[in-house]
Amino acid sequence: MPIFDQLKNNKGTVSSALGKKLGQEVLNGNIEILNEAIDLCCYSLKNKKEKNIRSGAAKIVEIVVLEKPDLVANALEKLVPALTADEPQTRWMIFRAFGLCAALNPEVAKKALPFASKCIREKKDGQLCLVSSADLYLGDYGALSVQNTNEVFPILLESTDNVILNEHDWLLEAFSNIAKHLNKEEKKVVLEFAENYRNFPRKTTQVRANKLIALCE
Repeated sequence: MPIFDQLKNNKGTVSSALGKKLGQEVLNGNIEILNEAIDLCCYSLKNKKEKNIRSGAAKIVEIVVLEKPDLVANALEKLVPALTADEPQTRWMIFRAFGLCAALNPEVAKKALPFASKCIREKKDGQLCLVSSADLYLGDYGALSVQNTNEVFPILLESTDNVILNEHDWLLEAFSNIAKHLNKEEKKVVLEFAENYRNFPRKTTQVRANKLIALCE
């Protein structure tokens, strides 16, 4: 059954639940749902009234890519326009897809770089899901090579100048992913950032900070 009507009539948490359900159907073997979802991520991009369709479709893609990125990697080119969607929900799930598929399709994954950079430059409080997905994408893409790290490091560094609430966890993750490609001076800068969170009240943040510190010392 086509998923268009199902997505169109769902909103909020109901839409998220539907996306999870349909994503699981893809993982169980129904690839037609994924093919339709990939197309619908970019459906009527200029029409704000259709955001439920786009974000619902993006949820399906996210559910699939978290377990089987190989099912999405060859379709990344089709998803590039979704990074211009007005609603942040669609963009943050597509950023995750680009990051998780980066190793499988690096040439197309690179096309998300300017969108991630724009997201970092324009970020505001209350945008954690979107901004953290951009940070994680940068870490995933940057981890592939020294050249890629050189491309993403200045953007991640810029992000540290304006850390929104709880973003630090995902910056720590991103820096950990690219730490192996950083030079001595870059590691020193990252180490200074990580030290700010070594004794953070939340234990999971401490773990991330100490992991990054160990990688940069």
